[in-house]
Amino acid sequence: MSKLTALNILKEKLGEDGVNALIEVIEEERERTRDNLFRLLDERFARRLAEEIGKLRSEMHDEIGLLRAEVHREIAKVWNEIGKLRAEMHDEIGELKADMIKWMFVFWATQMLAIMGILFTLFRFMK
Repeated sequence: MSKLTALNILKEKLGEDGVNALIEVIEEERERTRDNLFRLLDERFARRLAEEIGKLRSEMHDEIGLLRAEVHREIAKVWNEIGKLRAEMHDEIGELKADMIKWMFVFWATQMLAIMGILFTLFRFMK
């Protein structure tokens, strides 16, 4: 049955005003149904979006926690290396000090011998 045939039958039974009123009721119902459908879809979308955002936040929180732990481990490694380098530096400074004292002693001893040699030479010539 086509639309036109159904419309003609309704016009015979309901009259022109009845058909217009029926069409108006059907249009209103269609509009209300469409609005309800959009509202339902909007609510579903909002709920789904909130769930996905919650999951994303949870994943980000976990990943940030892992990243923080990794950064802390790396910082601890860096501090450990700094401590080792500092200890090595202190050892080298200690060795340098010992070498400097040794060479200073050699220099002073040589200076004392030189001065004593000069004094002995002067005393010999003075006699």
